Amino acid sequence: MSFFLGFGTALPEYAIDRQESQRALSAFWPRLPAAAAGEAVNRHAIAPLAEVVRGRSVGEAMCAYAEHAPKLARTAACQALRDARVHPADVDMVISVSCTGYLVPSLDVRLANEIGLRPDVLRLPITELGCAGGAAAIAAAHRHLLAFPNDRVLVVAVELCSLNFHPGDRSIDNLTAALVFGDGAAATVMTGRPAGAEAALEVVATGEWLLPHSMAALGFDLRESGFHVVLDRKLPRLIAAELGPIVKAFQARHRVPQPDFYAVHAGGPRIFDAVDQALALEPHLLAASRGVFSSVGNLSSASLLFGLAATPPDTSGDGLALAFGPGVTVGMAHLRRYRATPS
Repeated sequence: MSFFLGFGTALPEYAIDRQESQRALSAFWPRLPAAAAGEAVNRHAIAPLAEVVRGRSVGEAMCAYAEHAPKLARTAACQALRDARVHPADVDMVISVSCTGYLVPSLDVRLANEIGLRPDVLRLPITELGCAGGAAAIAAAHRHLLAFPNDRVLVVAVELCSLNFHPGDRSIDNLTAALVFGDGAAATVMTGRPAGAEAALEVVATGEWLLPHSMAALGFDLRESGFHVVLDRKLPRLIAAELGPIVKAFQARHRVPQPDFYAVHAGGPRIFDAVDQALALEPHLLAASRGVFSSVGNLSSASLLFGLAATPPDTSGDGLALAFGPGVTVGMAHLRRYRATPS
C-alpha cells in the first residue's frame, strides 16, 4: 500500500476565459460550430492569448518551456512538500512527468538543484505517456513504496499545452485542443507508512490497459513546425464502448468493491459523459473532476493530480482513479480513504 501525504498545484499568471477563447478562435475558424464553441472552458497560459495564438517555432516553444515549466513545477512541488510536512532533503525519489516539452538535463535535475533534493535522490522522468502520465507516475511511486515503504516519493507533473497551438493548422484536432487544453503543474508526496494513515488517501492497487489498434486515436504528430495534437473525435465513443469491461477486469483482479468516489482525468465533457455511460454512474460521482475541468481545462498529465487534490477531504470508502492517454492507454488506481476517527 501507499499513501498521499500532500498535494500542490500551480497555474501561470494569464487567465483565459471561455468567451475570450471563442472570440480569438473565430478569427481562425470563421464558421466555428456552435457546439464546438460551447466546449471552451476557463484556462491559464504562460502568455497572453494574443501571443498564444501567434504560434511559435519549435525552438521558440522549447525556450518558453525551459523558462516556465521548471518554475511551475517548483511551485507545485514546494506546496506539496509543505502540505505533506516533508523536507526536500527527506525525499528519496522524484518522478517528473511532462509531454509538452523536453529538457536535457531533465526537469527533475533542475528541481533537485532549486529546492534542495539530496544528490542521491532516485530520479524517474516520464515523457511520452500524454494525459495518462499522471496515473503512470502514481503507479510507479506505488510500486516503489511496496518495496521501500519508509521512503518519500515526490511526483511532479507539468504541462504547457498552449505551446502546441498552430495558427496555420485548421484541423478539428487543433481546434479541439485550443478549446480545452491549459497550462499548469501539480505535485504530490507519497509514502508507504504515514502517521495517521486512517485518515489518509491510500493507493491500494494500480493497473493499466492498452486498447488494441487504437494508436491513431490520440497522441502527437511531430512535424517541422512542432507537435500537432492528434485527437480523434471518435475517442469518447471508444471509451464508452471499451471502458466498462476494462474496469470490471481490474476490479476482479484486485478485488476492488464498487467505488464510493471517483477521480477522473479532466479530458473534457465528452470524456466525462463517456465514463458516465460506460460505468453507469450517478451524476454526482464526477462532480469534483468536472469542476477541475471547468476551472482550469485539460492539463494533460497534471489533470489527474488536480482531480485527486480536489477530492473532498470528508470523502471516505473505496475510490477509483482513471486517466486516458495515447495508445489508447487507460490508467487506473484503486483508492481508499477511511473516515477519520474523532479524537
